[in-house]
Amino acid sequence: MALVTLQRSPTPSAASTASTATTNAGEDFGSDDERRLNQSLSESFFMVKGAALFLQQGSSPLSQKVHPHHKHAGDLPRHLQVMINLLRSEDRIKLAVRLESAWSDRVRYMVVVYSNGRQDTEENILLGMDFTNKESKNCSIGMVLPLWSDTKIHLDGDGGFSVTTAGKTRIFKPVSVQAMWSALQILHKVSEVSRRYNYFPGGMSLTWTGFYESCISSDQSCINEWNTMRDLETTRPDSPALFVDKPTERERTERLVKTKLRSIMMYKDLENITSKEIRTELEQHMNCNLKEYKEFIDNEMLLILGQMDKASLIFDHLYLVRSTPGIY
Repeated sequence: MALVTLQRSPTPSAASTASTATTNAGEDFGSDDERRLNQSLSESFFMVKGAALFLQQGSSPLSQKVHPHHKHAGDLPRHLQVMINLLRSEDRIKLAVRLESAWSDRVRYMVVVYSNGRQDTEENILLGMDFTNKESKNCSIGMVLPLWSDTKIHLDGDGGFSVTTAGKTRIFKPVSVQAMWSALQILHKVSEVSRRYNYFPGGMSLTWTGFYESCISSDQSCINEWNTMRDLETTRPDSPALFVDKPTERERTERLVKTKLRSIMMYKDLENITSKEIRTELEQHMNCNLKEYKEFIDNEMLLILGQMDKASLIFDHLYLVRSTPGIY
């Protein structure tokens, strides 16, 4: 885990304000004003491998504890700085999660961006950000998804989840179990905000989404990957239970999965392993194919992770506590 503080580039109007203050009030006042400007433009993030969670805006007396080169941060601080510079000055990144890609050299992030809307309430959208490779100093937007009041989140049973809103579905596969956990925590919270304020297409909310839609500039192959649809599956109806007082074969298997899954997760680095890799090891332990249990395994994995994940000390007197998100 790491705490990283990044600096936003000041907008021309903000920079000119600081310059005017220096001219009108003298050198001492100007330096104070510039310092306040720099503080207001700094943003702090709590990072695990593959995910960055926004902590605060502005400076903190505890900023001395920031570790920008922590081993868990990797390329994320540098990528995050590039992504921040694509935003409007009034918007903020709430969460950035690195995703798997069909292209080995491509780097993709699902980014939750929030702003105050016309009604002075919190509004959130998802952006898909693309880097051509991990060394790239530039990124582009390949997807924009406003989060309306009908937003639903579903585990896909294969190490990822889908977000459906206003008839659009997008699929995301974080690079690790820990990154998926972070993503689900935030997504359930922001979708609840949309429901609370009843955001709907054509209303007064989320009108600023158009700015980012006009900025979509990723290669077509990147855009196609953001628009990938889940495979169609044919499901068979459950067979009637002949003996309700006896556990079915599925129930017996699920009980065994719970036991084996917990023992595997206790000894794994959850920041460097995907749920698909955990399921593969589980299949090896149980010597059977668990494809039809994918969604059950993902749900159990999150439940176990929530039970394992104790409060983390961030600063003196400040703990990060993660609660288990509801599964829709």
